[in-house]
Amino acid sequence: MRKTKILCTLGPATESPEVIAELIAKGADVMRLNMSHASHDWVRMVYARIREAASASKREIAVLMDLTGPSIRTGDVEQPWQLQVGDTVEFRCKPEVTASTHYSVTVNYPDLGKDLKAGDIIMVDGGMIQIKATEVTQKHVIGTVLTKGEMKSRRHINLPGVPVRLPPLTQKDYADLDLGVELGVDYFALSFAREPGHIQHLQLLLEQKRSKARVIAKIENQQAIQNLDALVEASGGIMIARGDLGSECPIEDLPLIQRQIVERCSYHGRKVIVATQMLESMIENPVPTRAEVTDIFNAVIEQVDCVMLSGETSVGRYPAKCVEVLDTVISRIEQKYPSGRFASDAPLKTNKHKTVKAAILLANSIPGSKLLVFTLRGVMAHLLAHQRPEFAPIFAFTPNLHVSRTLVTARGVQPFVLSFVEGEPEASIRAALDLLRRDGHIKAGDPLVILSDALYEGVNVDAILLQEA
Repeated sequence: MRKTKILCTLGPATESPEVIAELIAKGADVMRLNMSHASHDWVRMVYARIREAASASKREIAVLMDLTGPSIRTGDVEQPWQLQVGDTVEFRCKPEVTASTHYSVTVNYPDLGKDLKAGDIIMVDGGMIQIKATEVTQKHVIGTVLTKGEMKSRRHINLPGVPVRLPPLTQKDYADLDLGVELGVDYFALSFAREPGHIQHLQLLLEQKRSKARVIAKIENQQAIQNLDALVEASGGIMIARGDLGSECPIEDLPLIQRQIVERCSYHGRKVIVATQMLESMIENPVPTRAEVTDIFNAVIEQVDCVMLSGETSVGRYPAKCVEVLDTVISRIEQKYPSGRFASDAPLKTNKHKTVKAAILLANSIPGSKLLVFTLRGVMAHLLAHQRPEFAPIFAFTPNLHVSRTLVTARGVQPFVLSFVEGEPEASIRAALDLLRRDGHIKAGDPLVILSDALYEGVNVDAILLQEA
């Protein structure tokens, strides 16, 4: 059983019921709806297709809605600019400001002139065009082009090392959030999370709307890196968004930052997703580059929970092939390198942590063992995943559908919805074993390490049971 999960972004290339079903058949575990490029009607249509395909495949598939967030973008230009080194470009902070240079464009962030100072570098379109600010007022920012390139309308702007005063959510995000809550998505990704208060703001909104969805914080700039531990602790998980992060930080620091984020997520017991350009070349080509395969290797060796495909599956020519490549490569790496080092550094803060650790040590010591966990809220199953068992797969049983779907993203966990027989743990265990036998997950004689805090009526019992299938 592959432990590292695969997250696919849906788009024009993968919106049909047939392709969604094919992605699931090839091994996709989580579907991402990118609200930067999606209409509400499209989201409703695709969400229904995901749930239908998941039901037909008899697999739990989680859905993540990626909120656009407060990104800084340029306005429209009549036709693309062919910028040369030394050209002067003006960014107008408000639409009513009159253009004062030949190359002049509005920006959607009125406080740009307040945040920047002369000498700061402005990265346009993922750093393809770099501009040095030379004159900064509250009305406009004028800069000199450092790298030539073509600039089109509505290009994304990064400001490396510049603290910005953007809000955590935009008006569009609030509308998208209502849609996600209405549909019942399992995760919301918060773009450009920079401090714990941004995550807490979204979590409070979800509580008020009675949503059970969890918040994934996207790490995309230097402000987030400076607040990393606090962000990790406040979130339900972290997405390493290497696109914007690569524009905001020195490129040579990016692999070090990835390793640092994975390590802190492991320490605090949070999920971690590696995103952006995992198989970028496969947008156009049917086979990956050798460097991309090595990138996957590094993520799996670091024992991340998920790896994500973006353009590869949303607009690429070979979406199902991309999932197949990830599935094959990850499975091969996990066979050779089943265990990692970060989880061993995680502190055991409570008795529940220690119970989970004891169950894992037992499973690690018994060849061919399987871990079964019975959980109401998913806490014990998540703890098992965070402690990273060496070989044993984790089968998690819960009576709650929303808990089952949030467990889809946890490394090494295969969740099932199962009603518990209150006060009769033996009956619940028998039902779980019948289900696993039916699906071919266990066979007679398999050693089973069973962990539960949910099967004993009216009593808080953390129990470990060892038995044969």
